[in-house]
Amino acid sequence: MTVPMSPVEQVHAQLARQKWAVDTRDAEALKCLYTADSAQVIYQGGPDGRREIARSRGRDEIIAGITAGWERTAATWYPGSLVHQIGSVLAEPAAGGRIRCRSYASILALDAAGAPVLRGYLTYDDTWALDEGEWRLADRETVMFGYPLSR
Repeated sequence: MTVPMSPVEQVHAQLARQKWAVDTRDAEALKCLYTADSAQVIYQGGPDGRREIARSRGRDEIIAGITAGWERTAATWYPGSLVHQIGSVLAEPAAGGRIRCRSYASILALDAAGAPVLRGYLTYDDTWALDEGEWRLADRETVMFGYPLSR
């Protein structure tokens, strides 16, 4: 027997799946987490406000941006070397039968000596849409803090 989940619980699960897919570098798992026409904007935040650093449109372009980052760090990555820890998740009804979900994530990593470090933290402002029976990311605005742009 499968335990039924509310739409908000389903969105929370999809948010976690998205982070698991990123942390384990599972590009195939990412495909079912975005709508075909999803949009994403990434900002670098700091004491002087925020500055746009990337804008993507469509599932394929978003996933290509994520996997390009993986390629740049392939020589130093291994399972567990980078973990997104999600916290303070707030999901609410939005227009058009969608769900707005705002959350925070801290980026935990291991340094060259294997010691844990806080790499940075992010805020996500997401809109999730029911698409082919699954809740998928339709729109994401990310603000990164303390994460170096060169990585």
